Amino acid sequence: MLISESRAQLEMQLAEKTPNGIAGLPPSPGTVFDVFRQFAAVPATDAAPAQEDGDGVLAQFGPADHADTIAFMVDLTRQFIETSDENPAIWQLSCVFLWPESPPTSALGRGTLWSFDLSLDGFFAATAALPGWAWALATDQAPNHFAISFDRV
Repeated sequence: MLISESRAQLEMQLAEKTPNGIAGLPPSPGTVFDVFRQFAAVPATDAAPAQEDGDGVLAQFGPADHADTIAFMVDLTRQFIETSDENPAIWQLSCVFLWPESPPTSALGRGTLWSFDLSLDGFFAATAALPGWAWALATDQAPNHFAISFDRV
């Protein structure tokens, strides 16, 4: 897979696992988590190696500004750094879920975890144990927002 093909690859994998497709109801956090885990194992042939921090995954959770309100967010982002001798481009492909902020989600705080120096299995096990991600994977409350973005940073 090329970096430029990564969004289409992720969306295809999500569509295969989501009964309504990604254009219908949002996929569950568990579905996105499982698909992202599989997607993270697909090499990006034009990214620097993971050992050089050129291909990694970031898990985040916590309060976030959204539409002039504070929301609770969980996010998985795959970051790619192009192989280049000078000024390599950095790309981020993210899946983000938002819920209304509430006392239980406020109590979770915020956190981040990078996959660098971890195996993918170890990273995803640690991500599932992060307080925000543990809540998102266990809650029966549907998110009020889900988005996939692909940006040069």
